[in-house]
Amino acid sequence: MLKGWGKQEEILMRAVCIDFETANNFIGSACSVGIAVIEEGKIIDTKYWLIKPHLEYCYFDPYNVMIHGIKEEDVKNAPEFNVIYGELKPLFENAYVIAHNASFDMSVLRHVLDLYEIPYPEVEYLCTYKTALKTWSGLDNYKLDTVCKFINHDFEHHNALEDAAACGNVLLSALSERGVSSINELASLVGMRLGKLYAGGYKPCSIAKKTSKRA
Repeated sequence: MLKGWGKQEEILMRAVCIDFETANNFIGSACSVGIAVIEEGKIIDTKYWLIKPHLEYCYFDPYNVMIHGIKEEDVKNAPEFNVIYGELKPLFENAYVIAHNASFDMSVLRHVLDLYEIPYPEVEYLCTYKTALKTWSGLDNYKLDTVCKFINHDFEHHNALEDAAACGNVLLSALSERGVSSINELASLVGMRLGKLYAGGYKPCSIAKKTSKRA
């Protein structure tokens, strides 16, 4: 649980779902970010920003453009991440951060913060990819579009805003499926150690490995 949180905050769970798209194969080349804010079991707000990548990495790989459709001309007048972060950071306060395949999105966040020499926020985070893997068995895979098809949530894949909201719906569905109302309870049930960002470092989100029983 985050420092300063008590039972009341745990019941009134606040989560911020985040999704990034990148301009090229450099993980810190964020060109858009979407946010979906969850309070008391529902999405109460969404936000979206186009981002002009840091000058050193402001080129758009055709493969990335094919995936998300964002081109260099789309972001030429957009703010860089250090400007957007002034609006983004307050959303993380007293909230868990949620991402589908969190190893990607949290890595984008760390790299782009490093580029601008911005200290990491203190947050705990959960991966809905790993949560879905441990909640619903038998899916073909656990990509966001596959899981959302299973839970009957329609969305436009690889749009950062749509993906963030889709991630939120996966989280809410997993909480409902497990019959719990808090991130910590959900993480415990799926055997997950929450990831953490903190000043000067991070710990990845991970699933406990099963230990084999001796005969």
